[in-house]
Amino acid sequence: MPGPGGEIFEAVLQEERETNARYLNALRPLGVAAFLLVHVVCGQWVYPGTKVLAVYLAIAIVLFLLSRRSGRVARWSTFAVPFFDVPAVFLKQWLDLGYGSVASDRAIAVFTLGPFLVLIMLSAFTLKRWRLVSAGVLAVAFELALQFRVGDSAIGKYGSVATIVVAVALCELAITRRVALARRISEERLRRERLHRYFSPEVARTIERDEQDFSTGHLCEITVLFSDLRGFSALSQHLPAPEVLGLLNEVHSRMVEVVFVHGGTLDKYIGDGLMAYFGAPLAQPDHAVRALRCAEAMRLAFAALSAARVAQGKSALRLSIGLNTGTAVVGAIGAANRREFTAVGDTVNLAACMEYLTRDYDAVILVSGETARKVGAGFDLRLLGETPVKGRTQPVQVFSPATHASMAGPAGEPPEEVAA
Repeated sequence: MPGPGGEIFEAVLQEERETNARYLNALRPLGVAAFLLVHVVCGQWVYPGTKVLAVYLAIAIVLFLLSRRSGRVARWSTFAVPFFDVPAVFLKQWLDLGYGSVASDRAIAVFTLGPFLVLIMLSAFTLKRWRLVSAGVLAVAFELALQFRVGDSAIGKYGSVATIVVAVALCELAITRRVALARRISEERLRRERLHRYFSPEVARTIERDEQDFSTGHLCEITVLFSDLRGFSALSQHLPAPEVLGLLNEVHSRMVEVVFVHGGTLDKYIGDGLMAYFGAPLAQPDHAVRALRCAEAMRLAFAALSAARVAQGKSALRLSIGLNTGTAVVGAIGAANRREFTAVGDTVNLAACMEYLTRDYDAVILVSGETARKVGAGFDLRLLGETPVKGRTQPVQVFSPATHASMAGPAGEPPEEVAA
């Protein structure tokens, strides 16, 4: 399974294997100790097989202690089920043959089938099919060796083989189900990671709780924010690739943190820029105010980052931000196995246009007339002018926060104060 989902699936599977391996290493000494105690209580401590049990117990304790200290030892210790446990049980039982009557020898051979079945089931916990099959093959070979030695009947031999084969088949089914469960867990984990990547923590938690409500598109009034690094393409041509990626990661990390602090939703990264929106998927009556405050906070955070670069002798950076308010369709869009929450519509297009116009107006933040009217009188916005926009019959008013507006619009006319 390639891609991020595959990596998460492998991580979940590996985590499950390590957990199961630690359980196996904890159960092994308990089981061996129980059998050793039974032999001592029944007066069979003089049997040579009892000495094998004592050595078996010592090795099992060492494996348990080492697996607690090292995940690698825990993973590798799963080889012990087919290649240590099964042979150890066989050796113990083989050595015990001949110390009692013929009937007791046959009882030992038949009884060994039980521990072999238990070990086959335990081998399934490794979630490795070849280890399960290895344990089954060895169990068949060793069980037949014991039964041939004691002269067991043909029905006894065939019955043992059939029982082990059925046990392996059932354990194979259990492995398949367990792997399928791990895949579902990995898909859920990937879904949650995507939610927390694009939404603020509170919004992500709400979507996780009421996911069905957000699975279809909704027409919402939102404020869309586009940001971009001005002149980054030219700058990146003179920087090594690792430095380009490092710079982008640092900028995006700071900008997204600001978006989340103000309750916004990260829609997507667009190269050196990003798109975010406010007012969805959770309704925020003050979405325009949040967006404008977020834009100002982004400007300040970016200014600090740029100043730090200049102090290091590096090139200064320039940020541009555009805002627009209106209705848009918000919902999960994309292929069935890879959907993303996004906003689409003319409102989004005009927000992108506002960001692009910052170059014409030489401003850091530009706000459309709709956003200016929505924020009300709480912000000092200045009208920089009007601009025609493709697809609109009327020109769009362009505003900027008063302290960051250009002294003149593109036509050279001074900006005028506008009450929202």
